[in-house]
Amino acid sequence: MYRQIAALPVQFAPDGSLQLYLVTSRGSGQWIIPKGNPIPGLAAHEAAAQEALEEAGLVGPVMPVCVGTFEFERTRRFSGHPCFVDVYPMHVERQVRKFNEQRQRRVLRCDLETALSVVSSKPLAALIERYGRQCGSTRRAIRH
Repeated sequence: MYRQIAALPVQFAPDGSLQLYLVTSRGSGQWIIPKGNPIPGLAAHEAAAQEALEEAGLVGPVMPVCVGTFEFERTRRFSGHPCFVDVYPMHVERQVRKFNEQRQRRVLRCDLETALSVVSSKPLAALIERYGRQCGSTRRAIRH
């Protein structure tokens, strides 16, 4: 079994609507959330913050509580083996102009409905929907 960590980057727009940030995967170009392998010496939520910075240029606090796990089949290395991804919510404060993987990925800032329509992984979409509706309905900002 393989495990990864991910950030679920969200932000409230000035009008109060919930916005999410998605990135394209390097291999298939599908819309996903920033994710990667655990980083030795960092807590899982800190590694999720690092992935969000490297893959999308996103900066902000990441909560140390996992809000869910989704499963996907790896298509590159370790193909055919399931991978479980633990997701940590991130309150996006800003996006930097230059980041490590900007030439390898696209970044999309969108509302919840758009995110659900472009994410092709059903388990990831279900997690995003559950968290997005909870967060949007309570207008609860994500902070430490």
